[in-house]
Amino acid sequence: MSRLSMDEILPVERFAAERAKHLAEVTRVKGHRRLAVGPIMTLLFENRTTIRWQIHEMCRVENIRDLAGVKHEVETYGALMPGPRELSTTLMIEVEDASERAVWLKKLFGLHDHLRLVIDSEEPVPGRFELGREEETDKRISAVQFVRFQLSEAQMMAILNLTRRAEMVVDHPEYGARAALEGDLREALVDDLLESE
Repeated sequence: MSRLSMDEILPVERFAAERAKHLAEVTRVKGHRRLAVGPIMTLLFENRTTIRWQIHEMCRVENIRDLAGVKHEVETYGALMPGPRELSTTLMIEVEDASERAVWLKKLFGLHDHLRLVIDSEEPVPGRFELGREEETDKRISAVQFVRFQLSEAQMMAILNLTRRAEMVVDHPEYGARAALEGDLREALVDDLLESE
């Protein structure tokens, strides 16, 4: 999947005028890309549409119009684009109550060692978390994490085969959950991986 280019980003005024159309599209796309892993953890599998939306929204909300500012947003969020044989996700800890959420963010410290993609009998794929989203001093994590899953050729072939089971597994001492990658989500990921080759 090629990197996002500046040419794909609309001027703020045009995006604002067409926002309803883009919102409908990204809502439809995200609907096939969310995976609940237990009661408080959600993964959103990123692609060109979801990332382009994020850039447009940041430029609209922050009123970023100058070329350098837009370029910065494209570079920042464009880094979330999955590379060849890779899945790129935004992981969200979703707890509505702020005090309860703060407790969970401490309890889940060390999560980066406890999330993996398991594809049938293949070697599990560990999640590679973006650095800087765990606070060593306070022993807490950020409620939003960016995680990549880099597949070997064998893992890639396995996930493309829809008859082979694939699931996300969390085995943190404070939180254990698993969720299957199936249906529309699995098909969307297969499309992403084929496009990235």
